[in-house]
Amino acid sequence: MNVAGMRKAALALASMHPADRRWLLARLPVASRAALQPLVLEAQRYTALDNDILQAVLSDETARLAPELPPPDLLIVVLDRLSTPWAARILRGVAQDHAEIYLASCAKSRAEAIRQDMSRLPAAFPRALSDALARYLADAAGAARAEGEAR
Repeated sequence: MNVAGMRKAALALASMHPADRRWLLARLPVASRAALQPLVLEAQRYTALDNDILQAVLSDETARLAPELPPPDLLIVVLDRLSTPWAARILRGVAQDHAEIYLASCAKSRAEAIRQDMSRLPAAFPRALSDALARYLADAAGAARAEGEAR
């Protein structure tokens, strides 16, 4: 097995329940087991394995690209149409770097409510949720753009 394959196998083994790891290692050829065990111990010692990162490494995904956000004028239109909690979720999950742009354009009471909701949300959303919010934002921005062109 090549070096990258050994490292990936060690990461996968390090993320397993100890009983499952022992069971799997016991069924490997002696040479593979001897090569993997030190790598597994190192992975366990130095890392807390995040499931999303682990899946990305094991599946050979390329670096995840940040979603393309609509221009600020469309972002404002889309977020204005959402309730305060959903605007906060979109900002936190997809457009955190653009939150201040939007909040500066809001009425003071709405901006404060969104800030308060954002403070209760986790710093990072699960990948699938972030992806779904990004798709919603792109679709809503496209619809808002089409509305503007139809006028």
